[in-house]
Amino acid sequence: MSLLLCFISTCLFAQKNPAAVKVTYQKVSLDKVVEADNPIIVFSDANSTYISNKLLLDNKALLPVEFSIVNHPDSSYTVIAMLANGKTISTIDSVSLKKQSFELLPDKKTILGYNCKKAKTIINSNTIEIWYTNDLKLKGAPSLLGQELGLVLETNRNGSYKVTATKIEKLKAIPKEAIPTAANMMMTDGLSYRDLLWKSRFITLSVFREETINFSGEAKSNDSVFRYANGSIALRKVKFPEIIQGSQIFAGLTEQSAGDAYDRTGSVFVIPEGSKQSFLDGLREGVGTLPVFDNGNGKKYQGVVRTNDYTPILELMRFFTPFGIKKYGHIQLKDKTWHEVVPYRQDISELRPALSGKEVWVGVFIGNYDKGGHKINLDITIHNDRTQYNTANL
Repeated sequence: MSLLLCFISTCLFAQKNPAAVKVTYQKVSLDKVVEADNPIIVFSDANSTYISNKLLLDNKALLPVEFSIVNHPDSSYTVIAMLANGKTISTIDSVSLKKQSFELLPDKKTILGYNCKKAKTIINSNTIEIWYTNDLKLKGAPSLLGQELGLVLETNRNGSYKVTATKIEKLKAIPKEAIPTAANMMMTDGLSYRDLLWKSRFITLSVFREETINFSGEAKSNDSVFRYANGSIALRKVKFPEIIQGSQIFAGLTEQSAGDAYDRTGSVFVIPEGSKQSFLDGLREGVGTLPVFDNGNGKKYQGVVRTNDYTPILELMRFFTPFGIKKYGHIQLKDKTWHEVVPYRQDISELRPALSGKEVWVGVFIGNYDKGGHKINLDITIHNDRTQYNTANL
């Protein structure tokens, strides 16, 4: 009889305290379910918690995608990101979980049949309430917050965003398929990890690096950068990938004076291809080869209007340089620290149809008469976001 009671007691204890669990969480924002097809899924056992989601487990997640592994014995965690270029990056944090602090409150409620306690914390002016249970003798959470409290079944941020457990499955062990296979994984520090992950979310076309824009009869082209107008124009051919409609595209330029002390007008532009004649012909053969526009006051302008055989340049961004940034920073004023570089950024998403899948000449012009001139860098970034743009501008 005593053996039977012991057996029954052991069975009941095993049912109540499983070796592992799989918890599915629903996300609700302003009382509306969000990402209903991609709930958060957490696997936990006595030592580890794996934070994932349905699309990742089904191998349907869009890259880049992240998942986290918490090691409870030492309160550390590993974050892993699989990038679109086939690489995988990872970083380990052994400090952050230990620094989390909570106000333990007397409130109690039941979630999915489990007794839950309440904790509260404030992060970056956000009040976050956490409901957790110790009934299962396991730890885990749908995020990195509250991992060591117990098994978190609900988080509520500012009363407007909730993550709540909708299903708890008891397991004998965490299944192998719960852990995504990560090939070519590179370990890095936390700051580098966040930088690499951020940059992987968009495409960067590096057009110019430390390129000189000046005015000198000695200005020369090389095998990739062509210089015209005594060095005041630099051109490079760039192949744009196919850009999906709704993507955001930005032109980003930085400028420093390398000798020119004055403010100047500058332009970033594209020379479209597909016409019998282009602006490039004017650069190579002289402005006299370009179509002429007469505005009626006796002045003639060349290469500025479209004809059946000619397409003018497409300006991406116009800018003004300030007075001698960097080069003349040694001139001191009390309580003044001069900037070292000038950044310019322009949203050029409306020009997607003219760039997508095209190989075009991209140029930078700064009107100046100085041999030292200016140093510039130019990147074009493509972000696969969804945005509306005015097609009438095209």
